[in-house]
Amino acid sequence: MRQIHSIVQCLLIGTVLTALLVPLGYLYAEHANRAATDRLRGSADAMATPLSHAMTNGDAAGVDRLLVEFAAAQRLEVSVRWPDGTVRGSAVDADGHARAFTPSTWQGGVPEGQLAERPLPPVGGRLSVEAPLSVDGAGSGVLLLRQSATELRSRILTVWITLGLLLPFGVALCALPTLVLRRRTLRDLDRIGDTVRALADGEFHARTAEHCEGDALKGLAAEVNRLAAVIQSMMEDRRSFLADVAHQLRNPMVALRLRLENLRPHLPDAAAERHERLLADVDRLDRTLTEMLEHARSHPADRSTQVVEVCGLVEECVRGWASVAEQRAIRMTLEMPRHAWGLTRPGAVEQALNVLLDNALKYSPEGGVVEIAITVAGPRLRIRVRDEGPGLPDSEREAALERGWSRGPFPSTGIGLSIAVKLIESAGGRLELRSGEGRGLSALLHLVGALPGDEGDEEPARSAAVSASGPTMA
Repeated sequence: MRQIHSIVQCLLIGTVLTALLVPLGYLYAEHANRAATDRLRGSADAMATPLSHAMTNGDAAGVDRLLVEFAAAQRLEVSVRWPDGTVRGSAVDADGHARAFTPSTWQGGVPEGQLAERPLPPVGGRLSVEAPLSVDGAGSGVLLLRQSATELRSRILTVWITLGLLLPFGVALCALPTLVLRRRTLRDLDRIGDTVRALADGEFHARTAEHCEGDALKGLAAEVNRLAAVIQSMMEDRRSFLADVAHQLRNPMVALRLRLENLRPHLPDAAAERHERLLADVDRLDRTLTEMLEHARSHPADRSTQVVEVCGLVEECVRGWASVAEQRAIRMTLEMPRHAWGLTRPGAVEQALNVLLDNALKYSPEGGVVEIAITVAGPRLRIRVRDEGPGLPDSEREAALERGWSRGPFPSTGIGLSIAVKLIESAGGRLELRSGEGRGLSALLHLVGALPGDEGDEEPARSAAVSASGPTMA
């Protein structure tokens, strides 16, 4: 695009210069033709008086002498027509000598090479001028001067060629400052653009140089830097606030776990498993809180991923929600291969899956089934959570992934699914909502598959019905 702009600019400048140089060349040709004709006419006027006297005296020899002298001096052809029709002339021959001659006919007529017809004399053309001669008592004669237009043609062509050569130099001279200014302006715009892109990538310390070309760019650079400073200040305040929140919430979480541990000796043995599960839930909540806060405080460009064994993570999450499912008489089933490796950010899969399981158990009817399945298809890995709830119409599925969306009788902040989307997309995956098979809703987590070490052999899938005591293999 920039090259096209430069070409168009040069063409416009060339067009303007051409519009100026062509009339200039035409005017010079007009001036040169007129000047040559005027000089020839002046010579004719100067010679008319002595020729008139010689012709009045009937001195034919004197007339021939004057013609030869004038032709030799002016390097042109001279002819005289007497009143009785007699013609005498003189011209310079190839040796450079002027000789008198008697033309067979009078070669007068309209002067050649006049600008009104042709600004550039033709090849071999001649300029000619006629002047009347007064012969006392015998009437009037005519003086004819003829001169080659070769020299005039050469001068006009030389000037035209010079003007033609000036055209590219003029274009370069006019376009060079504009191109230099344009290049500097584009360079400054590129710098400002790089700074804006760096800010979009989370490099809030980025700044652009303010010594730009022109006041407008200087003002724009200053505003971008001011915006960057405001964003950096806001992000630092946000990180400080989140660090304080993490510190204030983690201490009560530790105290809660200590109290639960101290409660263990006072519980009957039948409640031991429930107690362990409660401790595991507290640990999971603490880990989820920590990972969420670290994710919120992390640099947007810092999206380090690692290879994780997804089946173990999913099984642990499903077991954590088994007690909630039992309270509502909801059966949870888990189908997965022996191993499934995925590339994801630490904690992203667990947190997103907790959001999906929470929604599935919340909207499933009592006695319903929540199906969890892991499938591997080439380079992609998919985790599916399907419930038997009321589902969502097509028009609401996209909106459900946006922040602040909520629906149904259950209280909700409307940020669960949007957080899950953010977590999965940060690792190169995506979250998709589909209609369930017959009823309900299917939530799909698409992840990037990975195959660490020598785990290349495909293993058979396994399925289980999950309860609070753990998965029972089917």
